[in-house]
Parts: sequence; structure tokens; C-alpha cells
Amino acid sequence: MNITQTVHPQTGRRESAVVALVVLLVVLTTVGYASMRSAEPAAAPLLDWQVSAFSDLPPTDQAIHASLFSANGEIAWLHYRMSRWPDIADLEEDLLPPFYQDGFWSVNGSVQWRLGLPLNNDQGATYYHGSGGTVDGQSAYLLLVAHIHAGMAAANQTTIWIHPDPNASFPEVLRTDSLIRAGWRQVIPYSGASELERLRGGTS
Repeated sequence: MNITQTVHPQTGRRESAVVALVVLLVVLTTVGYASMRSAEPAAAPLLDWQVSAFSDLPPTDQAIHASLFSANGEIAWLHYRMSRWPDIADLEEDLLPPFYQDGFWSVNGSVQWRLGLPLNNDQGATYYHGSGGTVDGQSAYLLLVAHIHAGMAAANQTTIWIHPDPNASFPEVLRTDSLIRAGWRQVIPYSGASELERLRGGTS
């Protein structure tokens, strides 16, 4: 006796729904993880002797600060190559802003720069001091390089400072507390988040 049984094909609806749910969960998990990883931690609040390069500097001071920040790497390379700290003539010869006397230099106050060296010319604090700017409200500037050299190892820690008096002289003692007492304020550079905010036209 022949028995005929009809087998209906599965539609796959249940399996498709399960796969779609799994894919959705994977996508949501990935997006959530990426957003958590990409979130930049909140910047530490500024101290009363610090200023933000993003929000606290007028345009001329911002321009000088940006050029000093960029020049720092070139100065370190010249120091390594020349086995001495480059003087202002060296920096002008390399056409390095803000030291080179070109249109940028003129527009941003024609600041006069000088080099100060540590006593043994190798260890201690080296600084590039800029003063005499002619733009209204302009500051005096200080690129301070704390340099330690021992054997083949060398380390530089660079900070940039401004003073509200464009003719401020550099204090004889190079410690941070001496700078603060003399009215100098450390400039804290842009963070990535600050730069994005600036490009969007916002404020920090």
C-alpha cells in the first residue's frame, strides 16, 4: 500500500528573523562600543596661572603661540644637528616663524626675540623670549625648554608662556613659581575637541 505524504517547504521566516535580530544586536553593540571609545575625556580645568590657547588669547597672541608651538620641533632638531641651541640668527636663516622677519612677523607686532642659555649650555632651562610687540593688547612671549642630557639620553619639556605687558623682561629665576609671581601665565594648547569646536564656530 503506497502512502503519499506531502512535505511543505519551510519558508525560513523564523530563521530570517533570528539572523536579523543577531545582526541588529551586533551593530548596536559595535556602535555603542565605538562611541564609548571615541569619547574624549573632559579636559582638566585650568589653574589661575594658566590660559587656554583656544579661548583666552586674542588673534595676535594665538598666531604667535601657534608658530612657537610648531617651531618647537624644528628647534629641537637644530639642537640635535648643531650640538648647541640655535640662536635667533639660525632661526631666521631657516625662515622659521615667528623669528623670521617677514610679513607674518610684521603683521603680528614685529616682536624682538632673544635666546637665553643655561649656564653649562647643555642642561637646565633654555628660553626664547619675545617682547616689544606693537599690536594693541599684545603680550610678551616665552618658549621655555627644560633640557636634561645624560650620556646618549636627552629629554626636552617645552612650555609656552605669555605676559600681559609686551615689554616684560624675563625673570632671573626660571622656576614655575617665579614666573607666576612675575605675572607670566602658561598657555595650554588646543586639544582635539577644542579644535573641532573652533572649526564649528563654537566656544570652549
